[in-house]
Amino acid sequence: MKPRRISPRSFFLACLGALFPLFAGIANAETIAIPLGQQGKEWQVNTPSTGMRKAQVEEKFGQPLNRTGPVGTPPIYTWDYEQFTVYFEGDHVIHAVVKAPQKN
Repeated sequence: MKPRRISPRSFFLACLGALFPLFAGIANAETIAIPLGQQGKEWQVNTPSTGMRKAQVEEKFGQPLNRTGPVGTPPIYTWDYEQFTVYFEGDHVIHAVVKAPQKN
């Protein structure tokens, strides 16, 4: 017996029917709207600016809870404060990351 040949249209419709259940959940996704001014409201923490020197950070924010580094080349240092972590490349701030607020 000779194998039956499936038309491209039939093949497309069969694939579409097989994939439909995979995408059905996407159409039912819930949308959560947060007013623009309130996004990250509880995360608003004053942090060091990019480019600040270690001495300036220490003068403005005090002693860190923990210091690590140097690691790698160029040397990367990390200072941990209660609400944020500061990353230095050499003597300059390259990034400050706010820690997630504790949930009660």
